[in-house]
Amino acid sequence: MLQAILKTGDTAMLYSTLKSHPELANEGVPLDDTNPALAHPLHRIADWIFTKDISEEKGIELAEILLDFGANIDGLNLKTLQDTPIIAAASLYANQLAKYYLTKGANLDHQGCFGGTALHWAAWCGGVELLEVLLQQDLDLNQKCIEFKSTPLFWAVHGTYQDKNMARNAHLKSIELLVNAGVDKNIPNLEGYTIFDLAKDDEEVLRILNRH
Repeated sequence: MLQAILKTGDTAMLYSTLKSHPELANEGVPLDDTNPALAHPLHRIADWIFTKDISEEKGIELAEILLDFGANIDGLNLKTLQDTPIIAAASLYANQLAKYYLTKGANLDHQGCFGGTALHWAAWCGGVELLEVLLQQDLDLNQKCIEFKSTPLFWAVHGTYQDKNMARNAHLKSIELLVNAGVDKNIPNLEGYTIFDLAKDDEEVLRILNRH
């Protein structure tokens, strides 16, 4: 029921529907007809911001209504390797939505896809505005993800070369923010590589890494 309402950004219909059926604020919603997997409505908002079905401003309006009707800020449940709404938003470049979820008490320590936290995903995606806020929180800035045993800084450097959705300047700024925050630059990943191995031929990245 909520799929069409959220995907079209119909705030009036969402309010009316939840007023009659508040339990829907915490029921899983499929992405589309070909993908029946269910995710929490707060998670799906991030999906439809990414696909440009709705604007980020509209997504925050929808999220506010859902939360007013009792939506769980951390989604359906907290299962390791499954994304919470804030991780979904961070990984789908919905940085304003992620910042909004943060203000509503989202769990920042949870490890979602690949065992990455919201900080890992903001670093990978070049989410500068989100990173700036996350770095003000009481977080382990050197926490390793589960699958690759990599730190947020490793994700940031790796994302510079692998992520094609954000401009290089944003990735460089993300690396700079993490370095300026005092993260450990020498922690290897599961395979024993460090960020200096990743960036060995990139003078621009190496210049940022070697400032401190």
